[in-house]
Amino acid sequence: MRTRIIVCSHGTTSHIGRSAIASLVNAVRRQAPSCEVVDAFVDVQQPSLADVVAETSGPRIIVPLLLNHDCETSRLMNEVAATDPLVRVAPAMGPDWVLAEIGVRRLIEAGAKPSDTIVMVAPHADGSPALTDVSKAARLLSAVWGGPVHVGVVNGVGTPVEDALDVARAHNRRVVVSMYALASGEGASAIGRLGADVVTAPLLGAGAPDPRLVSLALERADVLETPGEVGSAIR
Repeated sequence: MRTRIIVCSHGTTSHIGRSAIASLVNAVRRQAPSCEVVDAFVDVQQPSLADVVAETSGPRIIVPLLLNHDCETSRLMNEVAATDPLVRVAPAMGPDWVLAEIGVRRLIEAGAKPSDTIVMVAPHADGSPALTDVSKAARLLSAVWGGPVHVGVVNGVGTPVEDALDVARAHNRRVVVSMYALASGEGASAIGRLGADVVTAPLLGAGAPDPRLVSLALERADVLETPGEVGSAIR
């Protein structure tokens, strides 16, 4: 019986965001022919994760398309997985070096310069584990970028994004916001309205998803037979 990978995201009302997530799911499907790959959502879109799990059988792996810990979403996924011993929840996508590398790519695409002040902004952090993840993501981004990165959070705990931007502007340099969001949606839109000089695109941009994101999703699902196998096949 083939393993089924359930790629699960929050869901969004943004058509651009929906298209980007669908492209990622399709790319994962193409690179995992030995598995059945389906999508599911925890809110906004259908099918719901609970319905997908209830309507399927056999070994299933839920891959959360989350960039940091999310208490409510993690609780929901674990509750759904607990209904069937053949279901397990993989680690979230982030934080990870891959996301930092793509984040730097988005900075370069947006025209960021070494002289700019960089503020990585996360849409949401709902507790200490989430803030720890966001802070780690900023450190990874800083290491790849080669310069300091400030952190701001739109909703939840941590430094409010308005305060982070005020501190950034005090350097009297151009302020560039690095959007720590997977795809366009309500949270990403809020980041785009912050009034920074430059705001990067989400990690999932227009067109085909970055091959490294596809590899990362499959690594989280633990279905790669050889480390780097998928990445080497699609670069």
